[in-house]
Amino acid sequence: MKKFLVLFFISLGTLLFTLSNSAIAETELIKNKPISTLSDLFGQLTTSASNQLLEPDEAFRLFAEVNNEQQIVLSWRIAEGYYLYQDKIKVTVLQPKELQLNNIKLPKGQPKVDEIFGDTTVYYDDLIVLQSLSNPINKPTDLTLDVAFQGCADIGVCYPPMNKVVNLSLQPIQANKASKPVAPQLSEQNQIAESLISNTLWLTCLTFLGFGLLLSFTPCVFPMIPILSGIIVGHGDKLTTRKAFYLSFAYVFASALTYALFGVLAGLFGSNLQATFQNPWILGLFSGLFVLLALSMFGLYQIQLPTSLQSKLSQISQHQKHGSLWGSAIMGVLSTLIVGPCVAAPLAGVLIYIGQTGDAFLGGFALFSLGIGMGIPLLIIGVSAGKLLPNAGHWMEPIKYFFGVLLLAVAIWLIERILPASITLLLWAGLFVICAIYLRAIDRLPETATGWQKLSKGMGVLCLIYGTLLMVGAASGGSHLLKPLANFNIHQKPAFQQHALPFKTIKNIDELTVSLDRAAKNKQRVMLDFYADWCVTCKQMEAYTFSDPSVQAALKNTVLIQADVTKNDDEDQALLKTFSLIGPPAIIFFDLDSSEIKQSRVIGYMEPTHFLEHLETLP
Repeated sequence: MKKFLVLFFISLGTLLFTLSNSAIAETELIKNKPISTLSDLFGQLTTSASNQLLEPDEAFRLFAEVNNEQQIVLSWRIAEGYYLYQDKIKVTVLQPKELQLNNIKLPKGQPKVDEIFGDTTVYYDDLIVLQSLSNPINKPTDLTLDVAFQGCADIGVCYPPMNKVVNLSLQPIQANKASKPVAPQLSEQNQIAESLISNTLWLTCLTFLGFGLLLSFTPCVFPMIPILSGIIVGHGDKLTTRKAFYLSFAYVFASALTYALFGVLAGLFGSNLQATFQNPWILGLFSGLFVLLALSMFGLYQIQLPTSLQSKLSQISQHQKHGSLWGSAIMGVLSTLIVGPCVAAPLAGVLIYIGQTGDAFLGGFALFSLGIGMGIPLLIIGVSAGKLLPNAGHWMEPIKYFFGVLLLAVAIWLIERILPASITLLLWAGLFVICAIYLRAIDRLPETATGWQKLSKGMGVLCLIYGTLLMVGAASGGSHLLKPLANFNIHQKPAFQQHALPFKTIKNIDELTVSLDRAAKNKQRVMLDFYADWCVTCKQMEAYTFSDPSVQAALKNTVLIQADVTKNDDEDQALLKTFSLIGPPAIIFFDLDSSEIKQSRVIGYMEPTHFLEHLETLP
């Protein structure tokens, strides 16, 4: 046993001595080669990560240019899974030394808890920064900048600080443009997107409530008035002011919620659900539905459910009295998607903001406020109808006829998106003639006729005359509801020749590329118009702006291209996505080299005078 213990301790001592010598040797090795050893160790740990990392120039692509107002536009294309630090972006003038820059204004970024820098602000996806000069230059100047920035990858690896030398050419602002009103720095929709970044939540909601009120006086909302009024009138004598308010509120609230929900989806995924509903079958179906509802208003028949189903619903209604509210809400949703497919500047601005930041919360609240603002006049009209109609007495029938006519107008307004203009004009003519008949235009007035009866007959005669003029206009090939006899004017060209601008229609990106290349070779400016048959604002631009002689003269030397996205198929969606658009209307301008002129886009309707002013600001 003693021998065993002696051997054990001798072996243990030998082992400890060997390990201590090994540790000393390793310590000496680390002292002599610390960088090599640590770098080898780090390299083993990060080999798999580095294999996945992009080169700095691929992860953070920097583009620089100077716009027409001597602003330096810096834009980064940031790869997916990478981000830039806000506080690491610096711009320094290298040449000329005397040139001074204003303090850089960076857009709002996303807060992030970074493993290296702690609480910080970063940018994902694309970033655009505008850097202005302290004083404008009045002669051509070559500018050299040093742009510093730093970014990281989400996997936890950071790049070293990067510096890019950028060479730009500054041109003086032309004298002939200096005397004219200076164009805004950003297009209207981009200004709205910027306001979302800088404003507080309550101020944003209040602003978009105001935008909605302004939009309520556009063709986007007008067709909803007879729909809501028809719902309220349909309740007849049982309607109270309180119930009218509930019905109106359900309609408006559902409409606003639809704007918010599908607007957020469009901003995040780039798809326009409203455009999906603008196909001939759906438009024809709903147009027919409004015709049936209108005919029931005229008393031609009663729309009733089977007796057994009516009694069942009656039993349910004793416990649940919100069925009609749900019906009103559903009609509000459908009206938003089908009746009023408008892409106005406020809506486009929110979609730009959501698409760039991914902030669906703020964007959704803004769109909901927009929808509520658009619905306030509808709410007032609905409550007013509820206040007046219960006391209407015997003149309830004429009121129903009136709303029946309005529902027929909505039906024509829907179907005209897919019908030839002359056929549409004929339908409007028929509607005016029907109005004339119901106003007793062809009936003989009794000798004891009241003032109201005489007024009714007078209005009926006017409707009959105008309906006849519309028929004559349609037969002559006319297309304008307000100018049916334009083809008979000897002092101007026929309407079909005035139609407007000689657009070349393209269907996909390849066709657009060919047209842009041809224009670049000829050194011509290009105007690209996104159009759809179901786009009401597109028809407005076509009828009033593009047909204006002054506008046509201003665009005489411009290549005119029109992207027809009526079908909303894959090619149409790809074309819209190329320019980060959700849907028509949109107009994009390209310079002599076929590069898009930044901040010159037109979203929504623009009247001829404003459109001409916009054209004058283009280079």
